[in-house]
Parts: sequence; C-alpha cells; structure tokens
Amino acid sequence: MRVTCPNCCETYPIDAGFADDDGKRLAALFAEFEPVLGRAVISYLRLFKPAKSSLRTQRAIRVVQDLLDLVRIGTVCRDERGCLRRPAPSTVWASGIEQMLAAPGKLTLPLQNHHYLRSVVFGLADQVDAAAERSRETAARSGVRSTPAPRETPLQSQLKWLDSQHELGLLTDEQLADEQRKARITFGASTA
Repeated sequence: MRVTCPNCCETYPIDAGFADDDGKRLAALFAEFEPVLGRAVISYLRLFKPAKSSLRTQRAIRVVQDLLDLVRIGTVCRDERGCLRRPAPSTVWASGIEQMLAAPGKLTLPLQNHHYLRSVVFGLADQVDAAAERSRETAARSGVRSTPAPRETPLQSQLKWLDSQHELGLLTDEQLADEQRKARITFGASTA
C-alpha cells in the first residue's frame, strides 16, 4: 500500500515510514496522543526544523517525548520555578499548538524547547479556569447548588508534582522518596 506525504506530496510505501527503529519509536509515541493532539504535534514539529536541513528523527523523538511527558502530567505551569498549576487536558495543548502555528512570525525558529508552548497553554488553561470560576460564582449568586468536585489536599498535590518531576528525570528514586517523606511530614500523612 502506498500513501502520500501531506507535506511534500510524494508517495511512498507505508511500511517504509516504519522501517527503522527510530521510525517505529516515533510512531509509538504518536500513538499515545489523542488524535486531535497528535495531528497538531505533527505540524508543531515543523517549528523545530533547522533552516537549512531536515529535522532528524532522533531529534523529533526527543521533542515528542518531552511534550508527551508534559501532557501526561495533566496540569501546566508557566515555568517550573513557580508552583501555580492549571488543569490542562489534551484539547488545551492542541489549542496552544494551533495558536502558535497561526502566528509563526512571533517565534524565533527553530524552537529549542517547549517553554513558549507551555506559556501559551498556561494562558489558555487560565482562561478556562477563570470561566469555570465565573460560572460557579454565577450559580452561587442565583442560588443554584452544585456538588463541588473533591479538592486535592495539599499533600496529594505535592505528591503528584513530585511524581511528575521524577517522571521527567529531575528527581532520582532516592530524591523522590526523600521529598515524599518531607511532604508527608510537612502536610501531615493523615490528610492524604
């Protein structure tokens, strides 16, 4: 079976795209994304392409893996130094990518990391969170009662954040265990 490349319009055998190990790895990473986000990430990879050469498959794998790690967390922060995080489902990440692709003139290409995307996604997630807050306030003023979603305790939030740092390779197993122990002491293990 032959397929047509959406970028260059060349046709090639479908199995040729997955002939080498790197191609298989890249395909496996894309399989983990929701379809709407996967399509956006394919276009997003163009922003990492060097000006006078093509994007190497190994570099594409690193870019996609790093992005997948960010998406898996389920929340986003503007940068890792701050602790303000907002819920960020796949649809918000896809919207952030589409927003970046719509205005490529604002970007210095090729991109080196996902910092600008995180900033864009944080802004979108913040807007969604603000709209939800306005909705709750309006409902409260009108006397409509809704069942609030169970809130995460500070300990659960800190443990989730530590796990994400460990998954990103920023904490070793020993550091993770030590930080979890400190969090349980700080926030009290009974609140978990």
